[in-house]
Amino acid sequence: MLDSYRSLLQYGNSKLGRAIHVWSIPAIDTCPGSTALCRKLCYATRHRFRFESVRRRLAWNRRQCDRSDFVERMIAEIRSSGVLVLRIHVAGDFYSAAYVRKWIAVIKASPRVRFYGYTRSWQIASIAPALAELSRLGALRLWYSIDAETGVPRIVPPRVRLAYLQTTPASPPEQAHLVFRPQQLRNLPELPTVCDHETPAGKQLRVTCGSCSRCFR
Repeated sequence: MLDSYRSLLQYGNSKLGRAIHVWSIPAIDTCPGSTALCRKLCYATRHRFRFESVRRRLAWNRRQCDRSDFVERMIAEIRSSGVLVLRIHVAGDFYSAAYVRKWIAVIKASPRVRFYGYTRSWQIASIAPALAELSRLGALRLWYSIDAETGVPRIVPPRVRLAYLQTTPASPPEQAHLVFRPQQLRNLPELPTVCDHETPAGKQLRVTCGSCSRCFR
């Protein structure tokens, strides 16, 4: 009964802004392309994500992915909730090609909604072709997440952008369109590619993903 009436989507947090809806699943277990660096720094294993209520919610979300009516339910909720922007995976990742294709179906049926998400699953040979197909959808902005361990992908589909996790003071690769920094590196000189929410100026202005929109433009 709960599976039939509980909402799939939630509103964004203080970083995303309340105008953005989110979909998440448990981190690490659904991240086949993760690296030791990203697992070490993963925000989705800390703070509120440790709360039992959050862990139960993410586990419930993961079960919904396997249901045969997942696509239909997601499309219906997007429409009924008036979703304008949807962040796919604040926690978690595209764990299989079949799961990617479910999102392809959702996005094709929701052309007026802006979708965006980050993934390291581009490193997995069985998933990469489906991600390339996903990236071609005009309503979606897909980011390939990279770090010092992944390196820069040899092949980057035309509409895909690169988001770099900077873990040392060394300069990010020139191919990076966006840079995320852990707390201990946020006093480094600002670069135009650094996420505005993670800069002193951005914090002062209370920049959110919704007010910035760089990630889903």
